[in-house]
Amino acid sequence: MRKFHVDQFPQDRIFILLDKKFHKELFDYIHSRYKFGELNRNFFLNKLNENNYKRWKYRIKKPGRKIPQFIPLCFIIRISRIFNENFPLYKIEKHIIAYKGPSASSIIWDPKLPLMEDKRIMRILAHLIGDGHVGGAFGTGLPKGWSSSEYKNTHKKLISIFKKDLEVFGKVHTHYIKKDTLIIPNSIGYILRKLYNIKFDCQNSRVPLIFYDTRKELVARFIRAFCDDEGHVYDNHIDFYSTNKYLLLGIRDLINLKFPEIKISELKMSKRIKEHHYDKYYFYVLAESRENYLELIGFDHEKKRNDLIFNIRRSFLNKRSGKRGLTKMNILEFLNKENLSAKQISRKLYLSHGTILDHIGNLKENNKIIVCGKGHFNENIWKLV
Repeated sequence: MRKFHVDQFPQDRIFILLDKKFHKELFDYIHSRYKFGELNRNFFLNKLNENNYKRWKYRIKKPGRKIPQFIPLCFIIRISRIFNENFPLYKIEKHIIAYKGPSASSIIWDPKLPLMEDKRIMRILAHLIGDGHVGGAFGTGLPKGWSSSEYKNTHKKLISIFKKDLEVFGKVHTHYIKKDTLIIPNSIGYILRKLYNIKFDCQNSRVPLIFYDTRKELVARFIRAFCDDEGHVYDNHIDFYSTNKYLLLGIRDLINLKFPEIKISELKMSKRIKEHHYDKYYFYVLAESRENYLELIGFDHEKKRNDLIFNIRRSFLNKRSGKRGLTKMNILEFLNKENLSAKQISRKLYLSHGTILDHIGNLKENNKIIVCGKGHFNENIWKLV
């Protein structure tokens, strides 16, 4: 398991807070060796601002400000190198009680340092690439128009897992806008972008190159979370889809490399999404590999997992029984008892969703059934005429 220390974080984007006792010990030591002018001249090329240095040194609180002044990580890293014998990085790291991004960024308290690369990090990365967004900017300045970092999903369990996974960083402040969007600190995006040399915007995100040398158990978590967001379970295969061609190629390469027992298609292109002027790409897991996919990768998305389990069992039972075809009378008998969706009928008869839809379409054309409402996943609910 890889460990990431604070010197691997983006030093121009992260600001830290030391505990009071250690903070005093560090600056007392610096002051006993050098006056500000000498320190600035010898080690910082006269680029340090004396007023800023005083704020860092005395942990000044501004009027009406509830939190003390945070110190730029770049300054702390430089100090640890200058006074490495007495204040090595590992020692300083133990006394960091919080960190945050620039300006009024949300604070991460009680940070877990060094940061551990585990399944939580994998899921967070995949969700930010899939249905997420990383705000702010990496570098010396923020762009005009501040934007938040967020993860958006209508499936409540995925939002809940994502929020729990953020604890890998420490105590992370989050809040919801609407019911399906979780706002997170921009600092998390800054850190992940630096550690994995990755972009999170829609058309430029790629699979981190380090993943090709990462344990397959962790890669499985990444692929699992990505397909939770950007996948679909059909009757006979599992689709991965995106408008980002090279991201999908990376996902496909990972599956071929780490899970050769899972057979997948070539990358294909479907119709252009007009409103975005992007082509849509996809590949799919073949029917023969559905069980391997469920065992080796799987889903956290309950509906997708249940659909996959049903399709595997349906195929197995139909092969054993030699069951073929379906009379429309079966559907009419069920609808005589209660109103149902095509998916619900398929579950009762252990037949594919597509087969049921074909029969329902025929029954509708013959004015035997009509739509009477919408189900939980916006599916048509059918009833007898």
